[in-house]
Amino acid sequence: MTPPTFPPPRRRRRRGAASAAVLALTLAASLAACSSEDTPSADTATAGGPVTLEFWTWSLKGSDPEAKAIVDKYHQEHPNVTVKLSEVGGTADTSSKLLAADKAGDTPDVVQVEYRGLPALVVSGAVKEITADVASVKGNVDPNIWALTTFNDQVYGVPQDIGPMMLTYRKDLFDKYGVKVPTTWAEYAEAAEKIREKNPDAYIASFAAREFEFFAAQAAQAGAQWWSNDGKAWKVGIDSEASLKTADYWEDLVKRDLVKVEPLLTPEWNAKVNKGEILSWAAAAWAPSVLYSVAPDTAGKWESAPLPQWTPGDPAVPFMGGSTYLVPAKSKHPKEAAAFAAWLGASDEGSKLLLSLDLFPGGNAGRQATLSHEPPQLMPQQKDFYTITDQVIKNTTIPVTWGPNVNVAQTAFGDALNKAALDRTSFREVYKATQQAVVADLEKAGYTVAK
Repeated sequence: MTPPTFPPPRRRRRRGAASAAVLALTLAASLAACSSEDTPSADTATAGGPVTLEFWTWSLKGSDPEAKAIVDKYHQEHPNVTVKLSEVGGTADTSSKLLAADKAGDTPDVVQVEYRGLPALVVSGAVKEITADVASVKGNVDPNIWALTTFNDQVYGVPQDIGPMMLTYRKDLFDKYGVKVPTTWAEYAEAAEKIREKNPDAYIASFAAREFEFFAAQAAQAGAQWWSNDGKAWKVGIDSEASLKTADYWEDLVKRDLVKVEPLLTPEWNAKVNKGEILSWAAAAWAPSVLYSVAPDTAGKWESAPLPQWTPGDPAVPFMGGSTYLVPAKSKHPKEAAAFAAWLGASDEGSKLLLSLDLFPGGNAGRQATLSHEPPQLMPQQKDFYTITDQVIKNTTIPVTWGPNVNVAQTAFGDALNKAALDRTSFREVYKATQQAVVADLEKAGYTVAK
């Protein structure tokens, strides 16, 4: 699912340091200094003695036998290391708790955070740079996946899972209504119109205005960059013309009542999915497992296909969702923590084991294992699901840069877009207002912002 909002904890920093903290694929060289500033050297004086690593995670629940099996496997291979699982509630809770723990000087050793939550933590200095620690497994993960955690050639996290974007749809009802699976967003609009003609109670999809990462991904697919940094200044492109064209597209579908304005995963939405009144979900490869959890009786009626294209013939999409294992700057056992993170997310053994958690592994071995894995329970008949997904990953070449104030953007964006959708008012104005709010916040925080 789209990651929850993380709160806006941000330490006041000198203007020069703040403006140099570049969180793009081409970060300024000063980022490492910025992230490690005032961080004491790690205590690794265990000298091979017993070590207990506290691991904040929501994917590995201590009560789940699959998670226990993974941790037990690591214990068998590393008898001097004990991994203690502490469940947390997602990026919002984790980020705020980690920043508080960092301030108190008492952090866990390994933390799971969604990719878009990482930049703010790097800027805060709460995250350790682990490039050397993961060098031995660097070749086990493709570059476009390492890019999610790599800033200025420095690694700050080990990828756990990824979200290659796809369209999951009710194949039986598409067939019944004579609707072709759309390969472009123009075809998607045509399909939406035909579905409404065939069944006045049905929609191709919901329009969930608060799904911030989806709209960011849409803009990226259309050629926009909501945040970018050249090493000297931030540039915000939420109101760029490429971005606004996607706003126009969705406004048109909403005004023509071709998508249902409502949030996802509510009891009402779940009921519509079960009744065959919501026929698709444009999200990522994790969507089938979510749909199965709310509509298990519809299993066998769904399939997944590549995401529709904004530019015909251009299959490139960004990743949507997924998370990383990071080592807090004040971890008491950073070497052992980085070794565990590298094993779990990037080793052949660890990345294959992640499949048991119903995740799509970021590691190459886990990805390769999916090709012989059974399809998701939602579509047991679609034997080529993982083959299609793997091709989507190879086409996932659009890097998305998250700025240090994603929380501000999401707050400004979600409620306003939902109101505009319900009131049938301008989506462009929402995007423009969000742009202004993000720029104002960056400037207030002392960042240099390019006009």
